[in-house]
Amino acid sequence: MLRNTFIHLAGVGETTERKLWERGWHTWQELLDAPHDALPARLRGRAPRTLLEESLSRYAACEWCYFERCLPSAAKWRAFEPLRDRVMYVDIETDGFENEITVIGIYDGRSFRAFVQGENLDEAREVLEEAAVVVTYNGTSFDMPIIRARFPYNLFNHIHVDLMWPLRRLGFKGGLKRIERELGLVRSDETRDMSGWDAVYLWREYLRGSREARTLLLQYNEEDVRNLEPLMRWVYDTLRARTGLTLRPA
Repeated sequence: MLRNTFIHLAGVGETTERKLWERGWHTWQELLDAPHDALPARLRGRAPRTLLEESLSRYAACEWCYFERCLPSAAKWRAFEPLRDRVMYVDIETDGFENEITVIGIYDGRSFRAFVQGENLDEAREVLEEAAVVVTYNGTSFDMPIIRARFPYNLFNHIHVDLMWPLRRLGFKGGLKRIERELGLVRSDETRDMSGWDAVYLWREYLRGSREARTLLLQYNEEDVRNLEPLMRWVYDTLRARTGLTLRPA
């Protein structure tokens, strides 16, 4: 649905966008090809045309960070479907005090990988650079700033979908575990009642020599990232239906 999106144009909100779709202009190219006089006055200037042309060229060049900058946060979920094969679900654990990363868990929809401090943490950088879309929960204020601080010289080329915001728009508030329960997602018996502070405790126990603590910590992190995928799919399907765009995206 990314190429059906017009709300990054100045003065275009969801109502105007829906009216453009109803006129038969469903993509950036179709809006560029529309008769000048048929367009709303706010779209007749050079600036919106330039932005549409740039959107086309940046998309063709896979410059996803451009859309990360220009799309409203509430609209970034739209990037999910066209870039589904390059989506990565990400969650981190930290030491709880200095915000040092202990684990970065990444799930690409097929397999899970854990990157652990003192073992292979730096390898997460190359994996994250392959993502066109990164999905987190509350990652805007927690996961991604900490990751960027850990890898300050990497300009990750992705669109970041923080599921906390579209889920709030859909009426879901609170932590990830609570929302999972409300939507029927079930965790294992071992991790069901765990929290982020439990992850801090497990890391400390691992540093004291407990391999069992490491195993449980990684299981907890893996369930975090794996559960982001059905949440992302549900958010996308639900919000896309609400937009009123019924044609297949280009």
